[in-house]
Amino acid sequence: MAVRQRRYSKEELARRGQELYESGIRQQVEAGNDSKIVAITSGRLRQRH
Repeated sequence: MAVRQRRYSKEELARRGQELYESGIRQQVEAGNDSKIVAITSGRLRQRH
């Protein structure tokens, strides 16, 4: 079985994820969702009360 090479280092992956969160997800997740559990699936925001 072939060993897969990482495309990005752990640090680069974390940096890219943080950049995505800050640039487009944060506004959707944080607006009015204090103390709620949220999940982002397939580009859509879902929330549990």
